[in-house]
Amino acid sequence: MRPSPVDVPKPRRSRRGGRIRGAQPRHVISRLLPRGDLPRLALAAAGLVAAFGLAVWIIERRSGDMFRRAFDGLWWAVVTFATVGYGDKAPQTDAGKALGIAMIVSGVVLSSLISGTIAAIFVDRRIKEGKGLRDIHLDGHRAVLGWNRDGSRLLSGFDAAPQEDRAPVVLVNMMEPEAFDALRASFPGLELRFVRGDFTQEATLRKAALASAASVIILPDESGGATLANADERAILAALAAKSINPDLRVSAQVARPESEQHLRRARVDEIILEGELSSFMLAAGASELGVPRAVRSLLSWGGPRIRQAPFPAALRGRSYAEASAWFLKEGKGCLVGVLSREKRVSFDDILSDDSSAIDAFIKRKFREADIDLEAEGSGEERVRLDPGAAYAIADGDLAFLVGGSGGGTP
Repeated sequence: MRPSPVDVPKPRRSRRGGRIRGAQPRHVISRLLPRGDLPRLALAAAGLVAAFGLAVWIIERRSGDMFRRAFDGLWWAVVTFATVGYGDKAPQTDAGKALGIAMIVSGVVLSSLISGTIAAIFVDRRIKEGKGLRDIHLDGHRAVLGWNRDGSRLLSGFDAAPQEDRAPVVLVNMMEPEAFDALRASFPGLELRFVRGDFTQEATLRKAALASAASVIILPDESGGATLANADERAILAALAAKSINPDLRVSAQVARPESEQHLRRARVDEIILEGELSSFMLAAGASELGVPRAVRSLLSWGGPRIRQAPFPAALRGRSYAEASAWFLKEGKGCLVGVLSREKRVSFDDILSDDSSAIDAFIKRKFREADIDLEAEGSGEERVRLDPGAAYAIADGDLAFLVGGSGGGTP
């Protein structure tokens, strides 16, 4: 007759809820040596070697010449624990052989625990890295905040760059780990890392090592169920957070709405791209000027004679734009199409005179009391000059825009 459910004895529980009877007992070694505690396992291994080594030396030192010193016992214990088995030293007495048997069994169990713990550490690290839960430790890398349909094309551009120009890329968004694994498999030539989290939060950006990053790209985010409705607002918050971590960080952002550009400028974003801006231009140009869209596509592609940036050699500083253009063509460095110049904005310090006028001195003093740096107010801003004119003089700090040519490093 089968006992009813009420007749089946239930295991007793302690006051804290733990089972006393009917529960599976924990292994003694697992209880004493937790697998997650590698330092404790290493200490146990050292203690095991020392105890058995000294014990076999005490027992065997009078039975022959093999264990004359305590170091001989330690040597035998290390060799036995490591299962090397040189055979140069072995116990001769029954008591010593019994110790040897205990040493072999204990060593096998403990070495297995150590090997399993080390393997578990690496597996756990790999799993966390794939899920975007680990802190990134990189220097000079690129960070991509947010993700959308343009993300894969962005990685394709990075992948098409010369090997010496490639840098590790850290993706920061809310995509699923499986999607990141697929991306990493699609771009084996790139060193891709992943941080899963809200990229508008400083804590998440610090996990991506933004303090040591070379540049940041902010995309309108559609990962993790996000929509483009508030993508620009999140891009502004991300830019502010990134600049607070690293003020010298070069930040580029793609926005969905033109009115968001002014706010990103205030957040000190260096380059702002309006989504669909180039597409509308190419469509309009193609309607009236045949070949312009194809030329623009070639200039912006990684495979063709794309437009690139290079410093002017020292010999060209102070020379005219026409002379610089001829030099680049002669040297096979490419066709000079423009200049990136740094201009000084007019500041309050430029407006006010340097004489001892009481009014000027009062105004300057008030600005300084308000912690307004007059020099910073007049700091330079970058300006793109395409074909600035043959007489334009190349200044210090100017950079050249080139099309084609060798493109290899500094001319």
